[in-house]
Amino acid sequence: MTRTLTARSAAAALVVAALALTGCSPQSTQDSEPGATSQADPDVTAGTDSALAAYYTQELSWGDCDYPQEDQDAAKNLDCARVSVPVDYANPDAGDTFVEVSRLSSSENDPQGTLFLNPGGPGGSGVDMVLSASFFASESVRDNYDIVGFDPRGVERSDGIDCLTDQEMDEWRAEPAFEPGTETLDDMRAMYAAIGAKCHENSSPVVAHMDTQSVAKDLDVMRAVFDQPATHYLGFSYGTEIGATYARLFSQRTGRVVLDGGVDPTMDERAVTLDQAKGFEDNLRHWVQDCQDSNNRCAVGQNGVADGMAQIQDLLAKVSEENITVSDGRRITAVNAVEGILVPLYSTASYSQLNSALEKAFDGDFDELMDYSDSNHGRNSSGEYTSNVSEAFTAVNCLDTVSREISDQDMARAAETMTQEAPTFGPYLSYGDAACQGWPDEPVEPLESYTADTDQTLLVVGTTHDPATPYAWSESLVAELGNARLLTHEGWGHTAYVSGNSCIKDTVDNYLVSGAVPEQGTTCG
Repeated sequence: MTRTLTARSAAAALVVAALALTGCSPQSTQDSEPGATSQADPDVTAGTDSALAAYYTQELSWGDCDYPQEDQDAAKNLDCARVSVPVDYANPDAGDTFVEVSRLSSSENDPQGTLFLNPGGPGGSGVDMVLSASFFASESVRDNYDIVGFDPRGVERSDGIDCLTDQEMDEWRAEPAFEPGTETLDDMRAMYAAIGAKCHENSSPVVAHMDTQSVAKDLDVMRAVFDQPATHYLGFSYGTEIGATYARLFSQRTGRVVLDGGVDPTMDERAVTLDQAKGFEDNLRHWVQDCQDSNNRCAVGQNGVADGMAQIQDLLAKVSEENITVSDGRRITAVNAVEGILVPLYSTASYSQLNSALEKAFDGDFDELMDYSDSNHGRNSSGEYTSNVSEAFTAVNCLDTVSREISDQDMARAAETMTQEAPTFGPYLSYGDAACQGWPDEPVEPLESYTADTDQTLLVVGTTHDPATPYAWSESLVAELGNARLLTHEGWGHTAYVSGNSCIKDTVDNYLVSGAVPEQGTTCG
């Protein structure tokens, strides 16, 4: 048995998780109060397949949200509902699943409409995201829109899949990184086949239909039941893939769409993983330089970037070779430690926390690194996994995989390239293709094109040194969409709208509120 950080896995440290580290006008649904119902206007269902008409015209029953007790104050102005959608859009009669939505109604009497949010992942909870709506959407946006977050099909509150017990999750995460010299890729395939079998055993049939195209179709149902002739959307990281897919499938129903931290959905898994490995390597070097320049107690000393990087690589090798435990008795693996470094690299605001975690790790205390790894998987201090982010991430990734036809030899060559170009992270990000080769569900047929014939120009926001969704991906996404404009953030860290850059914030706000598209080549430093 073995484990690897599969392709796109760096993006599993969601924008929402970063909060813990730092951080024709549509009709309004303002008049729907908790306990009330809303029903789609027939005008917004025009052109809908008759087999889906019942989903597009369903009534929603609004009520209180099922948030933990500690979130009740933040949730007091929110209401929630469940949207019924078909498990399989190719066979709508095969049964239903549901999507949980959470709404923060505009403070204005006549808002422009609904703005849907998604934090990324795959596996991120938009329902949880709305708890922090003031962080993810500025006051002017909240005045102009009802803010709606949703848990995509199979995620958490939305008929969420359930694969492993808490103990089994701990055991899976305790598996060491893949070592070609001592085990085979069939071991990894067997592990993911077993996890997939447990998902099918413990979950609804939605586990086989969590692909991004189905999520985009769910979003169009939500558009209709919220009485919106066009979908306005703000998506981060993997959420940009949902938005791009929607714009392709429903071009004439696409409104103002912001895609922050663009994902290139046409890339194969090896290219994705290599770019992310290099991106995080680049950001780690930036952290070392910043630490040495600004901190007399820098965890990696003051002897230059190369020396600091070498110390971190030696630390990871030590974790891989030795049996090191954290205070609760669990063994920390090199994969855990890598995750513990990746999470605080998502934002320069958490650089000091990475310094603290590494300083303690060099002294033999790995608790903080393990805490960040735990947060990446939704594990709390009591040992409970409070979300299914890791299981949902795997299911979506494997269903969306562009191709599973890659040989062991090609994977080995890709791993060698990754280790050469990203020596710190490359060894722990390799061989992810084998995981999905073992997954029991076949991938969906990819879209032939992402060209979106929309009336409204879409806005893609790319950060020049984004580790999880490299800037080149945003450039590619703009080219693929066609009617899209790139807004560039000169900076470090993952995504830009919530980075604190006022230029980015004002430009995005202006686009969402008025539809104004920034000039070609607009860059915010």
